[in-house]
Amino acid sequence: MKKFLWTALISVLLLGSLFAEGKSYVIDLADTSNGKVVTIDKNQYGPNYQNTNPPTFTKFFAGKLPQPGDTIEVHFKFVSNVDLPILQMMVIDNSEAAKWWTPISNENQAVEGIKANVPFEGVLTYKVAAKPVSAVSVQLMYDDPIKSKLTLQKSGVKTGLK
Repeated sequence: MKKFLWTALISVLLLGSLFAEGKSYVIDLADTSNGKVVTIDKNQYGPNYQNTNPPTFTKFFAGKLPQPGDTIEVHFKFVSNVDLPILQMMVIDNSEAAKWWTPISNENQAVEGIKANVPFEGVLTYKVAAKPVSAVSVQLMYDDPIKSKLTLQKSGVKTGLK
């Protein structure tokens, strides 16, 4: 009887861990509610260059924002008007409630070798470390003194819960 109880308990724990796995979310940068062109300019609050109005995707999650332990895949396809040696991306909450800058993931990932007027595409995956206050955004930035415009194109995925 004890063996059966132990086996049942272990089975329940394993089954619970299957359901405890985080959810996966997908973002297509071109699905932003802020328009199809991202302008990167001098950051008025710091030494780097970043988009002043980060692409926001909150409406695509229907009130079910990512939680710690979840993952977010950021799919992107864009054309830059200038060469960019590096472009960093970070998933943040840029809402007023989050004081305009709260990282959702601790990861700041980068892509390199972006050539002017050549489509550039890829996917970056982020682990959610902090619950968003009220928004999900992707911050694009770099340190070089380059002003750029990225024209976003659909990458073939639908933003939302995977």
